[in-house]
Amino acid sequence: MRLAVAAAGFGLLAAACGLHPTALSQNAAGLDAKAQGRAILAHLSSVIQFYQSVNQPIQDAGEPNDVVYRDQAAAEATQIADLAFDSAKAEARLNTSSSPVETTSEDKLQTAESNAEKRITDLESQDAILDKQLSTASPAAAERIESQKRQVHAALGLAYAMKDALGKILSMSTASTSTGLAADVDRLRRSLPELDSANKTSVPQIITVQSALSQGVVTQARALLDLLEARHTLSMLIEDDDRLNQAATGLRAPLSSNIQSLLQQGEQLSEQPAIGQAPPQGSTNSSPGLPPTQTLEAITAKFKTLAAAAIPLSQEVIVLGQARANLSAWKASVSDEYGLVVHALLLRILVMAIALGIIIGGGELWTRGTNKYIHDLRRRRQLLIVRRVVVGFLSVIVILFGFITQFNSLATFAGFITAGIAVGLQTILLSVAAYFFIIGRYGIKVGDRITISSVTGEVIDVGLVRFHLMELAGAGPGLNPTGRVAVFSNAVLFQAGTPLYKQVPGTGYAWHELTMKLADAADYGMVSTAVMKTVHAIYDEYRDNIELQHEGMRNWLQAAVESPKIESRLQLSNGVFQLWVRFPVQIDRASEIDEKITRALLELIASDPAIKGGVAATPSIQPSVRG
Repeated sequence: MRLAVAAAGFGLLAAACGLHPTALSQNAAGLDAKAQGRAILAHLSSVIQFYQSVNQPIQDAGEPNDVVYRDQAAAEATQIADLAFDSAKAEARLNTSSSPVETTSEDKLQTAESNAEKRITDLESQDAILDKQLSTASPAAAERIESQKRQVHAALGLAYAMKDALGKILSMSTASTSTGLAADVDRLRRSLPELDSANKTSVPQIITVQSALSQGVVTQARALLDLLEARHTLSMLIEDDDRLNQAATGLRAPLSSNIQSLLQQGEQLSEQPAIGQAPPQGSTNSSPGLPPTQTLEAITAKFKTLAAAAIPLSQEVIVLGQARANLSAWKASVSDEYGLVVHALLLRILVMAIALGIIIGGGELWTRGTNKYIHDLRRRRQLLIVRRVVVGFLSVIVILFGFITQFNSLATFAGFITAGIAVGLQTILLSVAAYFFIIGRYGIKVGDRITISSVTGEVIDVGLVRFHLMELAGAGPGLNPTGRVAVFSNAVLFQAGTPLYKQVPGTGYAWHELTMKLADAADYGMVSTAVMKTVHAIYDEYRDNIELQHEGMRNWLQAAVESPKIESRLQLSNGVFQLWVRFPVQIDRASEIDEKITRALLELIASDPAIKGGVAATPSIQPSVRG
């Protein structure tokens, strides 16, 4: 009955180790201690790497259930590491018990230390006995006892000194000569103090996917990259879990073979009769000379030693399977979240692209409509500039709302940026402000002739921060391009010492002056009449154009302005009697008109002797205002 119970116990232990007693091996398999030790250390290194990888921050964006997956994975990784170290320690003890015992210097030191401790105990007991004897001894005996106590105290001091010296030597010897599988397992265990610590590493909180979906493109792209990296990390962890499972199964295989061999022996012994009974026919006793009960006790002791190493491995395999299922579920959850973020990101980018397309398309229609229906070049240019501003502003707004949704920090940042821009770009901001004066009612446009900073020229371009002039110069009444372009900042309009002169809007005429010195005996009336008749004859050729421009200017200004006409007077200048005539000319034909008047006057003087005698010097023509 007792043998049957023992056999049943073997069956239960075999089931706990993942074995099937019905499939027993016929030969006991021996353990290769060195190879098994290397495999155990390699497995522990892989377990440590797996534990550290699981406890690293894997995911920054996800759903709340991902936190549950993460905590469960960390707990399972801790359990796997504990089981792996428990099995490794048990196998280290198994290898130590199976290896031959050799006496080393460390063993001798430990023996000496034990002897010193025993010596101290004996001396302390002897000192206590002497104290009792001293309390009842006679004066003659007391002196002898005191002498013995002094000898005991001296020996006790020597024993304490020997123990202290041996302890120091043994501690250094243990630290420097600790070798073998057990020492390697202990060192690996010490490299992972988190297993023995009650305070686990805190993992930062993750950003929920719903929060990321409501953010801009930048936040969604960051969450997308994080989920992609998390999915890759989980795939690597699943592969590591599979490798650990294979390694644990491989480490359990030789232990299983030895346990199966012991089970076979136990079942054979359980079928043998007790002492004093004849053994059944065909049965053999594997341990002749020993009773079956004693042999079963020895097998049970060996079985417990092997099971102490095999059962944690079997438990580790089970936990590895659970960890793999948890990591697979976590990876599936991350994949679903990755799909949601990809869909939201593509949708946001598509909406941004459509909005930008509508804005750009509207700007193109604006440009075509302006070029087709606005014939005034100045108004057309102004509308096109406004079009650029509107299209640019709307595009920036779309991109800003597409990439950024949290404007709290942006407002503070924009305040500092605005202050910096106001100080660092003061001139540029002033030029931009002046641009709106330039394109205003009394501003300048392309084609205007202006004079600024002693430079006269025609405006060829008006920009947001500067304008360009084609420089004009000349010695006579007419001005011609010099081939140089003058560039001025728009901010020059706000400079106190830099006046700007320009033609009245809508007009293209200027005033020239004719000066003719007269002789003292000249017929002033006749000369004046003849000269005025000649100038009027030339002026009548373009009078209508001048009057049309004047009418347009008066309507634009909505003010009464005197009509242009030829004026003349006789005057004394520096003791010289002269005729002064002021007449309007078209700016674009000023040189031509001056030349016609000059030729007409020369012909008049040459054809009429009275006029020729009344003229004291050659007449001169010059602009009333330079430029």
